Amino acid sequence: MKPFTFTIFLTVILISSSMAQSKGGRWQFENNSFDTADWDLFEDNGTLVDNAMFSQIAPLQEGASYLWLGTNFTDNYVKVEDSDDLDFTDENIGLSAWIYPVEYTDTHFFINKGVQNTNPKTTNYSLRISKSANLEFLIRDAGNLAQKVASSFTIPLDQWTFVAVYYDFQAHKVYMWNDPLTDAVDTLDFDQSFFANDGPLGIGAWYVNDVSNPSDFNFKGRMDDVRISGRKDDIIPKLTALKGLEMKIITSFEVKQNYPNPFNPKTLISFYLPQSEYVSLKIYDNQGREVITLLQQTLSVGDHQFTWDANQYASGVYYYQLVSANFIRTKKMLLLK
Repeated sequence: MKPFTFTIFLTVILISSSMAQSKGGRWQFENNSFDTADWDLFEDNGTLVDNAMFSQIAPLQEGASYLWLGTNFTDNYVKVEDSDDLDFTDENIGLSAWIYPVEYTDTHFFINKGVQNTNPKTTNYSLRISKSANLEFLIRDAGNLAQKVASSFTIPLDQWTFVAVYYDFQAHKVYMWNDPLTDAVDTLDFDQSFFANDGPLGIGAWYVNDVSNPSDFNFKGRMDDVRISGRKDDIIPKLTALKGLEMKIITSFEVKQNYPNPFNPKTLISFYLPQSEYVSLKIYDNQGREVITLLQQTLSVGDHQFTWDANQYASGVYYYQLVSANFIRTKKMLLLK
């Protein structure tokens, strides 16, 4: 194995992160609840609660699986513990997700930072579907009052819909989307101060810390590609449509989370190149030592996939790093034998 100084390795990661730094996270649910965002500093990984699960049953939306929150269970969701990376105070914030609701019985929270059954309730920010099936962005003010704005569009049952909200705090505007390929559908006046809390992030739920009396307002259905960031560009998938053609073009490079993850012993690493480039793809162990070079060559524009067979390696955390003259991306994966 080629020696590699872990200090240099971490420096590369931190430099590449700081070049595109924001807060928040991204959860793609490729059979895990890992935070895969490349714009945030910390990995805010979540855990499945009760009967929340990952599913690969069609229809899929982003990647090979999604989060499934079934209708037979009251309290199933992904819980992400509190961190500074997820707290926002009087600043811009954006939220987006692909959702596929299968049931409307009341208001249904699908992104919520804070706790429902405290006094005062602690809602830093929320996205929910209202009783009338509109998208709502909600915060809770210092007086324990819910302040919200609602979309003009409604969210249909039994189909995938992209939803996004961006609160421009300085401009006192909230923008709402139901299509990643178009401009915001709604531009709404909103002038509310909001503040951080120490509650968890609930993906698919309004969190309650009383297991004997769980929330009745949880989301039911499929969820995928949940994003939170202080920048609008991070929450809108970088896709453009060519009018009259049934195709989409990714306008920037993308390194996806390996699949499956955790894995044993093989995993698939996928990425997209927006131009032909000489790239290297290397695997490092948790001490920053190079394990193997999977790739060193010039590749064409488009999607690329490489399989790593880790049969000869021990269980543990590994990193894969894609490097070219124009970018560096590093992601974590877990080998479990």
